[in-house]
Amino acid sequence: MENKYDVLKQLIDLFENFEMENGQLDVLNFAQWILNKHHEEPELQEKISNKTILTRYQESSVPFKNHFDDKIRFLEAVAGIARYHEFYTRKALKDMVINTRLEFLFLQAVDMLERAKKTDLINIYHLEYTTGMDTIRRLINNGLLFEIQDENDKRIKLLIMSDLGKAVYEQAKKRINDESTMFFTAISDNKWKKVLPVLEEIDDFHSDVFQKHNNKPFAEISNLMDSLKHLFK
Repeated sequence: MENKYDVLKQLIDLFENFEMENGQLDVLNFAQWILNKHHEEPELQEKISNKTILTRYQESSVPFKNHFDDKIRFLEAVAGIARYHEFYTRKALKDMVINTRLEFLFLQAVDMLERAKKTDLINIYHLEYTTGMDTIRRLINNGLLFEIQDENDKRIKLLIMSDLGKAVYEQAKKRINDESTMFFTAISDNKWKKVLPVLEEIDDFHSDVFQKHNNKPFAEISNLMDSLKHLFK
Protein backbone atom coordinates (compact mmCIF):
# COMPACT_ATOMS: atom_id res chain seq x y z
CA MET A 1 0.00 0.00 0.00
CA GLU A 2 1.33 3.44 -0.90
CA ASN A 3 2.39 5.55 2.07
CA LYS A 4 -0.25 8.27 2.48
CA TYR A 5 2.45 10.77 3.44
CA ASP A 6 4.44 10.36 0.21
CA VAL A 7 2.83 13.48 -1.28
CA LEU A 8 3.93 15.53 1.72
CA LYS A 9 7.48 14.25 1.33
CA GLN A 10 7.42 15.29 -2.32
CA LEU A 11 6.18 18.76 -1.34
CA ILE A 12 8.97 19.13 1.20
CA ASP A 13 11.56 18.21 -1.45
CA LEU A 14 10.03 20.67 -3.91
CA PHE A 15 9.83 23.40 -1.27
CA GLU A 16 13.57 22.99 -0.59
CA ASN A 17 14.26 23.49 -4.29
CA PHE A 18 11.93 26.50 -4.36
CA GLU A 19 13.70 28.08 -1.39
CA MET A 20 17.12 27.56 -2.97
CA GLU A 21 16.00 29.18 -6.24
CA ASN A 22 13.96 32.04 -4.82
CA GLY A 23 15.09 32.63 -1.26
CA GLN A 24 11.55 33.34 -0.12
CA LEU A 25 9.00 31.32 1.85
CA ASP A 26 5.69 32.36 0.37
CA VAL A 27 3.02 29.68 -0.11
CA LEU A 28 1.27 31.39 -3.03
CA ASN A 29 4.54 31.94 -4.87
CA PHE A 30 5.46 28.35 -4.10
CA ALA A 31 2.22 27.10 -5.66
CA GLN A 32 2.78 29.24 -8.75
CA TRP A 33 6.39 27.98 -8.93
CA ILE A 34 5.18 24.38 -8.98
CA LEU A 35 2.72 25.13 -11.80
CA ASN A 36 5.43 26.88 -13.80
CA LYS A 37 7.83 23.99 -13.25
CA HIS A 38 5.20 21.54 -14.40
CA HIS A 39 4.79 23.41 -17.70
CA GLU A 40 8.50 24.07 -18.19
CA GLU A 41 9.61 20.59 -17.14
CA PRO A 42 6.94 18.01 -18.07
CA GLU A 43 9.31 15.30 -16.91
CA LEU A 44 8.98 16.65 -13.34
CA GLN A 45 5.84 14.62 -12.73
CA GLU A 46 7.61 11.50 -14.01
CA LYS A 47 10.51 12.16 -11.64
CA ILE A 48 8.12 12.55 -8.71
CA SER A 49 6.28 9.34 -9.65
CA ASN A 50 9.52 7.37 -9.97
CA LYS A 51 10.73 8.69 -6.64
CA THR A 52 7.45 7.67 -5.03
CA ILE A 53 7.78 4.15 -6.42
CA LEU A 54 11.41 3.88 -5.30
CA THR A 55 10.55 5.18 -1.82
CA ARG A 56 7.72 2.69 -1.59
CA TYR A 57 10.06 -0.21 -2.35
CA GLN A 58 12.80 1.10 -0.04
CA GLU A 59 10.36 1.33 2.85
CA SER A 60 8.81 -2.03 2.07
CA SER A 61 9.61 -4.98 4.31
CA VAL A 62 10.49 -6.88 1.11
CA PRO A 63 13.77 -5.71 -0.53
CA PHE A 64 13.40 -4.08 -3.94
CA LYS A 65 15.24 -6.88 -5.75
CA ASN A 66 12.81 -9.48 -4.42
CA HIS A 67 10.17 -8.15 -6.80
CA PHE A 68 12.08 -9.72 -9.70
CA ASP A 69 12.02 -13.37 -10.72
CA ASP A 70 14.52 -15.87 -9.30
CA LYS A 71 16.85 -15.85 -12.30
CA ILE A 72 17.22 -12.08 -12.26
CA ARG A 73 17.71 -12.13 -8.49
CA PHE A 74 20.43 -14.77 -8.87
CA LEU A 75 22.30 -12.78 -11.53
CA GLU A 76 21.98 -9.54 -9.59
CA ALA A 77 23.26 -11.26 -6.45
CA VAL A 78 26.33 -12.56 -8.30
CA ALA A 79 26.94 -9.14 -9.87
CA GLY A 80 26.50 -7.47 -6.50
CA ILE A 81 28.99 -9.81 -4.81
CA ALA A 82 31.54 -8.99 -7.52
CA ARG A 83 30.99 -5.25 -6.97
CA TYR A 84 31.39 -5.56 -3.21
CA HIS A 85 34.54 -7.65 -3.63
CA GLU A 86 36.01 -5.05 -5.99
CA PHE A 87 35.07 -2.28 -3.56
CA TYR A 88 36.73 -3.99 -0.59
CA THR A 89 39.78 -4.83 -2.70
CA ARG A 90 40.28 -1.18 -3.60
CA LYS A 91 40.07 -0.34 0.09
CA ALA A 92 42.60 -3.04 0.94
CA LEU A 93 45.05 -1.90 -1.76
CA LYS A 94 44.71 1.81 -1.03
CA ASP A 95 48.03 3.72 -1.03
CA MET A 96 49.76 0.92 -2.96
CA VAL A 97 51.24 1.10 -6.46
CA ILE A 98 48.41 -1.16 -7.62
CA ASN A 99 44.86 -0.39 -6.57
CA THR A 100 42.56 -2.71 -8.53
CA ARG A 101 41.78 -6.38 -8.34
CA LEU A 102 42.66 -6.81 -12.02
CA GLU A 103 46.17 -5.43 -11.53
CA PHE A 104 46.64 -7.86 -8.66
CA LEU A 105 45.33 -10.77 -10.74
CA PHE A 106 47.77 -9.95 -13.56
CA LEU A 107 50.69 -9.93 -11.14
CA GLN A 108 49.45 -13.17 -9.65
CA ALA A 109 49.22 -14.81 -13.07
CA VAL A 110 52.75 -13.70 -14.05
CA ASP A 111 54.04 -14.96 -10.71
CA MET A 112 52.47 -18.37 -11.31
CA LEU A 113 53.48 -18.61 -14.98
CA GLU A 114 56.89 -16.94 -14.43
CA ARG A 115 56.76 -15.69 -18.02
CA ALA A 116 53.60 -14.78 -19.85
CA LYS A 117 52.45 -13.29 -23.12
CA LYS A 118 50.15 -10.31 -22.94
CA THR A 119 47.42 -12.28 -24.67
CA ASP A 120 47.80 -15.02 -22.04
CA LEU A 121 46.74 -12.62 -19.31
CA ILE A 122 43.91 -11.17 -21.37
CA ASN A 123 42.54 -14.62 -22.28
CA ILE A 124 42.85 -16.08 -18.78
CA TYR A 125 40.48 -13.46 -17.41
CA HIS A 126 38.30 -13.12 -20.54
CA LEU A 127 38.92 -9.41 -20.91
CA GLU A 128 38.38 -6.94 -23.68
CA TYR A 129 41.70 -6.43 -25.47
CA THR A 130 41.91 -2.70 -24.69
CA THR A 131 41.11 -3.27 -20.99
CA GLY A 132 43.81 -5.90 -20.69
CA MET A 133 46.41 -3.86 -22.55
CA ASP A 134 45.69 -0.74 -20.50
CA THR A 135 46.21 -2.73 -17.30
CA ILE A 136 49.45 -4.28 -18.56
CA ARG A 137 50.69 -0.86 -19.65
CA ARG A 138 50.09 0.55 -16.15
CA LEU A 139 52.00 -2.33 -14.56
CA ILE A 140 54.93 -1.83 -16.96
CA ASN A 141 54.95 1.96 -16.51
CA ASN A 142 55.01 1.52 -12.74
CA GLY A 143 58.01 -0.78 -13.01
CA LEU A 144 56.21 -3.91 -11.79
CA LEU A 145 56.48 -5.85 -15.06
CA PHE A 146 58.97 -5.70 -17.91
CA GLU A 147 59.27 -7.39 -21.28
CA ILE A 148 61.90 -9.76 -22.64
CA GLN A 149 62.17 -11.62 -25.92
CA ASP A 150 61.12 -15.22 -26.08
CA GLU A 151 64.25 -17.36 -26.46
CA ASN A 152 62.45 -19.70 -28.86
CA ASP A 153 60.74 -17.03 -30.95
CA LYS A 154 62.37 -13.59 -31.09
CA ARG A 155 59.16 -12.09 -32.47
CA ILE A 156 57.36 -12.74 -29.19
CA LYS A 157 57.77 -10.65 -26.06
CA LEU A 158 57.13 -12.13 -22.64
CA LEU A 159 56.18 -10.40 -19.42
CA ILE A 160 58.30 -10.96 -16.32
CA MET A 161 57.86 -9.54 -12.85
CA SER A 162 60.53 -7.12 -11.65
CA ASP A 163 61.98 -7.18 -8.14
CA LEU A 164 59.72 -4.24 -7.30
CA GLY A 165 56.79 -6.14 -8.77
CA LYS A 166 57.55 -9.16 -6.59
CA ALA A 167 57.70 -7.00 -3.47
CA VAL A 168 54.46 -5.23 -4.34
CA TYR A 169 52.78 -8.53 -5.19
CA GLU A 170 53.72 -10.11 -1.85
CA GLN A 171 52.41 -7.11 0.04
CA ALA A 172 49.23 -7.04 -2.04
CA LYS A 173 48.70 -10.77 -1.63
CA LYS A 174 48.62 -10.40 2.14
CA ARG A 175 46.08 -7.60 1.88
CA ILE A 176 43.94 -9.58 -0.57
CA ASN A 177 44.01 -12.59 1.76
CA ASP A 178 42.89 -10.33 4.59
CA GLU A 179 40.11 -8.98 2.37
CA SER A 180 38.92 -12.51 1.53
CA THR A 181 38.89 -13.47 5.20
CA MET A 182 36.98 -10.30 6.06
CA PHE A 183 34.52 -10.83 3.21
CA PHE A 184 33.42 -14.24 4.57
CA THR A 185 33.69 -13.43 8.28
CA ALA A 186 29.93 -13.27 8.80
CA ILE A 187 29.07 -16.08 6.36
CA SER A 188 29.01 -19.71 7.43
CA ASP A 189 31.50 -21.93 5.57
CA ASN A 190 28.80 -24.55 5.17
CA LYS A 191 26.59 -22.07 3.34
CA TRP A 192 28.95 -20.60 0.78
CA LYS A 193 30.68 -23.93 0.12
CA LYS A 194 27.32 -25.45 -0.82
CA VAL A 195 26.84 -22.76 -3.46
CA LEU A 196 30.38 -23.03 -4.86
CA PRO A 197 29.88 -26.15 -7.07
CA VAL A 198 26.84 -24.59 -8.76
CA LEU A 199 28.67 -21.33 -9.43
CA GLU A 200 31.72 -23.17 -10.78
CA GLU A 201 29.53 -25.24 -13.10
CA ILE A 202 27.90 -22.10 -14.48
CA ASP A 203 31.28 -20.39 -14.78
CA ASP A 204 32.85 -23.35 -16.63
CA PHE A 205 29.96 -23.56 -19.07
CA HIS A 206 29.96 -19.88 -19.98
CA SER A 207 33.75 -19.73 -20.03
CA ASP A 208 33.76 -22.34 -22.77
CA VAL A 209 31.05 -20.51 -24.72
CA PHE A 210 32.86 -17.19 -24.33
CA GLN A 211 36.19 -18.52 -25.55
CA LYS A 212 34.74 -20.27 -28.59
CA HIS A 213 31.90 -17.98 -29.63
CA ASN A 214 32.61 -14.47 -28.27
CA ASN A 215 32.66 -12.97 -31.79
CA LYS A 216 29.16 -14.21 -32.66
CA PRO A 217 26.00 -12.05 -32.43
CA PHE A 218 23.58 -12.40 -29.53
CA ALA A 219 20.94 -14.27 -31.54
CA GLU A 220 23.43 -16.94 -32.59
CA ILE A 221 24.73 -17.37 -29.05
CA SER A 222 21.16 -17.59 -27.77
CA ASN A 223 20.38 -20.37 -30.28
CA LEU A 224 23.55 -22.16 -29.22
CA MET A 225 22.45 -22.05 -25.58
CA ASP A 226 19.07 -23.46 -26.53
CA SER A 227 20.69 -26.37 -28.38
CA LEU A 228 22.92 -27.19 -25.36
CA LYS A 229 20.33 -26.93 -22.63
CA HIS A 230 19.42 -30.62 -22.68
CA LEU A 231 23.02 -31.49 -21.76
CA PHE A 232 22.98 -29.46 -18.56
CA LYS A 233 19.82 -30.36 -16.70
